[in-house]
Amino acid sequence: MKGQIYHVEINVSNWVKSGRFYDGFLRWLGYQIIGSWKIGAGWGIEGCNVWVFQCKEELAKNGYHRQRVGLNHIAFHADSKEMVDRFYEEHLRPNKIPVLYGGPKEYPEYSKGYYSVYFEDPDRIKLELAYVPVSSPKDLRRARKLTIQTLQT
Repeated sequence: MKGQIYHVEINVSNWVKSGRFYDGFLRWLGYQIIGSWKIGAGWGIEGCNVWVFQCKEELAKNGYHRQRVGLNHIAFHADSKEMVDRFYEEHLRPNKIPVLYGGPKEYPEYSKGYYSVYFEDPDRIKLELAYVPVSSPKDLRRARKLTIQTLQT
């Protein structure tokens, strides 16, 4: 599994609020709690872990914005389009989690069959649940071209 992401650590401004958010979200996906402390916790699934911790108060003042230097968003894998739709209906809507771009839909400009829903955590960190069928080399070239065009604008 060379190169596979082992873990992601997310700093949050309010551990209590974000802890509830990530616990519900990650458990819905099948992650299990692997550690818990007063200021954070970790969840894991098949060799990939997500850690969420309270940041220092003085560092939380400016908040998060995905268009600043740093992380834009984190995408999680879905097994099917139906799973994306179920997640939207069973978790995002009932919990009133902010959904971006109108909800679940296809993104053919990314690759053929790409289907996802984007949403935000309590600090407005953008997250995505995406179903991505196996991409052809042509789809990968198109996605690379789109990324380069986006970076140039």
